[in-house]
Amino acid sequence: MLSRFKIHRHKTNRTHFDLRLIHEETLRSWSMLKQPPIKSGERRLAIERETLETSRIDGRRFEEQAFGEGGVYTWDEGDVALLTSEPDRFVLEFHGGKLVGRYELRRMRWYPGNRWLLAKI
Repeated sequence: MLSRFKIHRHKTNRTHFDLRLIHEETLRSWSMLKQPPIKSGERRLAIERETLETSRIDGRRFEEQAFGEGGVYTWDEGDVALLTSEPDRFVLEFHGGKLVGRYELRRMRWYPGNRWLLAKI
């Protein structure tokens, strides 16, 4: 399944990155304190945030606003292929300017809540 993704760099007191992608007609979002992994084997903690119905998205354009103060900048964007979709695990193939290749997004079962790991595979 081919979709779109966007990564925002949100400059606040604690700069972070927001990965946004459309999955099953819902915009899903994860925040990371460091930039997404570029090299194979790198991992980042990703905390799942708000979700929006795609009807609230203007066509294929993602909303630029974020929660809190500070500037929001597009760090990367492009197409993403969803190769595996399970409730606690996604295998994604990114085709962006900076993110290219296969990644795994897996929910951390041993830690309660909405914590995931994003890994370049």
